[in-house]
Parts: sequence; C-alpha cells; structure tokens
Amino acid sequence: MTEPAAAGAGAAVLLEETKALFLEAILDGDRASAVRVALRALEAGADIGDVYVDVLQESLYEVGRLWEANKISVAREHLATSISQFVVGQLYERLPRSTAVRGRLLLTGIEGEMHQVGGNMVADILEADGWTVRFLGSNVPGPDILDAVEDHKPDVLGISCTMLQNIPHVASLVGSVRERYGDRAPLVVLGGCAFRESPDSVAELGADGWAPDLRAAVILLRGLQPRGGRKEAV
Repeated sequence: MTEPAAAGAGAAVLLEETKALFLEAILDGDRASAVRVALRALEAGADIGDVYVDVLQESLYEVGRLWEANKISVAREHLATSISQFVVGQLYERLPRSTAVRGRLLLTGIEGEMHQVGGNMVADILEADGWTVRFLGSNVPGPDILDAVEDHKPDVLGISCTMLQNIPHVASLVGSVRERYGDRAPLVVLGGCAFRESPDSVAELGADGWAPDLRAAVILLRGLQPRGGRKEAV
C-alpha cells in the first residue's frame, strides 16, 4: 500500500466532517454510529489510511485533550477509546495489502502504558504495507519484551510511549536490548505522545528513529530495509 496520503481539498472536507461525527459518536458512547460514520467515509471515497490518521487518530488525540482538561471523566475517555478500538477491528480487513516483503517488526507498548488502540493502528498499517508484525499490546514488562525479541528475532523493535513519566522505562529497555544483543540487536524506533512532547529524548535514548504519527511511521519504516541481514537507513 502507499502511505496514507495527505488529503486533497475535497477529501479533506470529507475527512473533517467525518472526524466531527466520529468524535461525537465515541463521546456519546454510540458504537454503532461510530462504525457507520467510518464506513460511510470509505463509501464516499476516502482512503482508509486517511481515515485511520485524520479521523480515528485525531479523534483520539482530542479525547485525550478533553480528559487532560478535566472536561470528560476517565470512564467516558475509556469508553471512547474502547469504541475506537472496535472500529479499528472493523476496518482491518478492508486495508489494501502491499505485495512488498519488508521485514519483521515487533511492536510493543512500554511498561506503564494502558491504552493500545494507537499501537493497534500502527500495527495494522505497517502489516498492510508489507511488514510481518507482532504486536504485544500495552503495559508489557521489559524482561518479557526481551524474551519476545529472542522468540521473534525482529529486524525492528517499535516502542510506544504516551506518558512522559514512562520514558525511563523506554531508556531501560533500549539499553537492555543493546546490551543483550550487541551487533545483533534490532533497530529501535519510537512513537507516541511522550516523544512528541519531548523530541530531544529520542536522541538521548539512542534510538534509530521515531515517528510522530501513522504516516511518518510508514515512511520511517520504509527507510529501514534489509542489507546484509540488518536494517539500515536508505
């Protein structure tokens, strides 16, 4: 598949209207309406990758902002997230699949992270783009992630972190991966709200790259193609 493309003027209007309706549906706890809104956008010609990015992702960002501003309760935020997760599942089978074979990716939420819908969307988009993806979910202890690296032998380890206070867990994991595997270590890429708020921490952690959103994740990972059994930027 191509990376989710920034929408043209007509598509942008459709996506903006869809986002408003989708956000209203998930804040109202209306799962059926949320599904209908997303599918109707596809029927109207919207690119499914753009729906992931400009509707679901942006709506979840807004839900997070509302929660941080104490404008919605934890229960309402969890309900909106749960509905969005369900919609992601409905869209998964509709993603166009690339014939490319790009490599193995292990994706995980760091210890202390509770939500995984964003990671699910990244996993779906990258799988559709030709990666063999193993998504561990959220709140995975570091030793278990290391065991998964041993089991799956990924070319790339993707780590999601949404809260600044969990960055030390990321630092510990990256250090452990490098210490345990040395030259055999997978490349490490980062994503999540924590790194959008603190981009300098990416270099401090010694990661091989980071992606601020779904579109950037596709582009970043495409630039990490195999050479001699290891992935390097191209």
